[in-house]
Amino acid sequence: MIKRIPVFLYHGVRECLDDAIQDVGYSLPIASIESQIAWLRNGGYISLSLERLLSFPEEWERSFAITVDDCLMSAYTHLFPLLRKEGYTACFFPIVNAVGQKGWVGWREIAEMLQAGMEIGSHGLSHADLSEISPSELRRELGDSKKIIEDTLGARVRYLSLPGGYCNRLVTTSAAEEGYEAVCSSAFGYNKPGTDRYALKRFCLRGDDATPVMRHIMKRSPLRLSTLYAMEWGKGCARKIFGKKIYAAIRGIFLPSDVPRTLPRFP
Repeated sequence: MIKRIPVFLYHGVRECLDDAIQDVGYSLPIASIESQIAWLRNGGYISLSLERLLSFPEEWERSFAITVDDCLMSAYTHLFPLLRKEGYTACFFPIVNAVGQKGWVGWREIAEMLQAGMEIGSHGLSHADLSEISPSELRRELGDSKKIIEDTLGARVRYLSLPGGYCNRLVTTSAAEEGYEAVCSSAFGYNKPGTDRYALKRFCLRGDDATPVMRHIMKRSPLRLSTLYAMEWGKGCARKIFGKKIYAAIRGIFLPSDVPRTLPRFP
């Protein structure tokens, strides 16, 4: 049987009014997250660091990894305590220029999470679309963000999470040149031996059905997963046909008025 390990992606907690961005499209109710973590714990599932995941351990069938993008304040006030309580680990990806701003996790909190055994990666300097900026800007986004985190925390930054999931060949080659050992994308699916470590796949948990979806992913339920894969395939085709800007505009028609329509930037 082929080893297939899921990486789950979280963003914010819906009840956390301290978060700088209230995005119901990506945030989850804390009760939903607690239910997911409790189900994993009760099922005897094992939390892997990204470092451990990349070795594809023997216990892969009951393993998963967790990543947290952006590092809104709820990453520290809600997600971190819940994971630590259950003995689970995660990789947190802060936007460097947002660190310490109102509604975002600060360096003290990030250092505390690191000391508690969490991994810290980079989500870039400004949350820019890395596929559309100049090569010099790309080097700053990747290299400067990595150096700032490393200098501030005194620890290596080994992983990059792509803002918005946007990527091209230059982004991945530049990430490798800057010393990143793996890149987390927003592509939907499992990771297995042979998966390009500069294009790790993730399951973004969002929406009211996030808990049953997570269970289907862990159980590898073929019927339910085929529906999810078809939906993600359709979204990918729409992006290619219409382009990112038109696709975002069309998607925005169906979103609540308070959901951000574009990639937030922090120059």
